[in-house]
Amino acid sequence: MRALVVLFILNAVDEFDRAVLAVALDDIREHFGVSDFTIGLLPLAVIFITGILALPVGNWADRWSRRNILVIGAVVWGSAGIFAALARSFVQLFLTRALLGAGQGTIGPTHLSLLSDYYPVSVRGRVMNYWRSGNAFGQIVGAIIGGAIVATAGWRWAFAAASVPGLIFGLYALTLREPKRGESDLASAIEDNPLLADFLREPETKLGFFESLSTIFKIRTLRYLIFANAAIGFTLFGIVFWLPALFERKYGFSTPQASGAFAALALAGFVGTWFGGPFFDRRMHRGFSHLTRIGAGAVAVLAVSWTVGFAIPYAPISLVLLVGGGFLAAFGSGGFIPVVAACSPPRIRSQSFAAFGLALAVCGAAAAPVVVGGMSELFQQRFDVSEGDSLRYAIIIATATVASLGAWLVYEASRSADEDVQRVFGEFIAEHTVAASA
Repeated sequence: MRALVVLFILNAVDEFDRAVLAVALDDIREHFGVSDFTIGLLPLAVIFITGILALPVGNWADRWSRRNILVIGAVVWGSAGIFAALARSFVQLFLTRALLGAGQGTIGPTHLSLLSDYYPVSVRGRVMNYWRSGNAFGQIVGAIIGGAIVATAGWRWAFAAASVPGLIFGLYALTLREPKRGESDLASAIEDNPLLADFLREPETKLGFFESLSTIFKIRTLRYLIFANAAIGFTLFGIVFWLPALFERKYGFSTPQASGAFAALALAGFVGTWFGGPFFDRRMHRGFSHLTRIGAGAVAVLAVSWTVGFAIPYAPISLVLLVGGGFLAAFGSGGFIPVVAACSPPRIRSQSFAAFGLALAVCGAAAAPVVVGGMSELFQQRFDVSEGDSLRYAIIIATATVASLGAWLVYEASRSADEDVQRVFGEFIAEHTVAASA
C-alpha cells in the first residue's frame, strides 16, 4: 500500500498545479494583457514537453531505475512551481511551465510501469484506477484550495503552494523498492505452475528506443488505444482547461464559483475512476475486449452529454450534464490502463505507457487549449460574438468532433484486445523460458 499511496500523492500533486493554472487562466491573461490564443500556450508548454519527453523517458525507464527517475522528475517540477511564482513576464512564465512539463514527463512511464510490476493482473485494474483517481483528486484540491489562494493572495502564491508537496513526496519516493520487470506476471505464471519457479528468469537484453517503439505500434490494440487516448485527452483534459473561464465569461461566475464548478467536475471524475477499477477487476474473466467495449460506450456518452451540456446556455443544466458525462467517462474508461498493461511486453511496458501518455498529452491535452482559444478568437473577430459565446461555440465544435472519434477508436481496439493479450503473454513466457534454457 505504501507504494500506491506515494505514487497516488505524486500524481495528485501534478494535477494540483494544472488545476491552479486552469483556475487562474483568466487572471494571468489579464495580468499580462495577452489574447485567448496566447494564454492557451501555457498549458501547451506543460503538456507538450511532458508528452515529448515521455517516449525517451519511457525507454530510459525500461533500462534504469524507475524509482530514481520519478524522484528526479518530482524535484524538477517542484522547483518549476517556485520559479513560476517569481516570473515577471509572460515569456518567463511560459519557460517555467516548460520546465514543469520536463519534470512531469517522468510520471506516466515510471508510475504505471512500477504499479504493473508491484501488483498482479487480478487486482491491477483497481490499483491503476486508484492511482488514476489521483488526477481528479488533485484537480479537486487544486480547484478548491488553489482557487481560494488565487482569489485571496493571487496566482503566484497558488503556484508556490502547489510546488511544496511534490518536493517532499518526491524525495520520500527514494524509499520505494524497485521491482523486477514483469515481476507480477512471472509470479502469476509460477502460481499456476510451480515448476516454472526455477526455470523462468528475466532476460538481460534491453530493447533500443526505436525497436521498442516499433514493437508497440505493431500491436493493433495498443495502436488504437494510443490514438484514442489522444482524443480523450483532448476532451477530458484539454477542453476542461477552459471551463472556469467559460463560466466566468458566459455566466458571470466569480473565481471561487468557477473553481467550484471545476471542482464538481473533478469530483465526478474522482468517484468514477475510484469505483471503475474494482468494477473492471470483477469483470476481468469476461475478457479484455469486453472491458474495452464498455469504455467505447462511455466515451460515446461523453461525446453526447458534453456537446449538449455546452450547447444549453443555462449554467445549472450545463453543469449537471458535464458532471454526469464526466462521471460515466471516468468510470467506463477504467479498463483502458489494465488493457494497455496486459497488451504491452513487460520489458518495454514503460515505453508503452509513455506512448499512451504522449498521445494524451501532445495530440490531445496540449492541442485543445490552443485550438479552442484560436477558434474562440476567430468567432470574436469574424462574427462579432461575445467572449463567452465564442468560447462556448469553440468548445461545442471541438467536443462533438473529437470525442466521437475517440469512441470509434476505442471500439476498434476492442476487436483485437483478447487476441493481443494472449499472444503477448505467451511470447513473454516463451522468451523467459528460452533465456533460462540458454
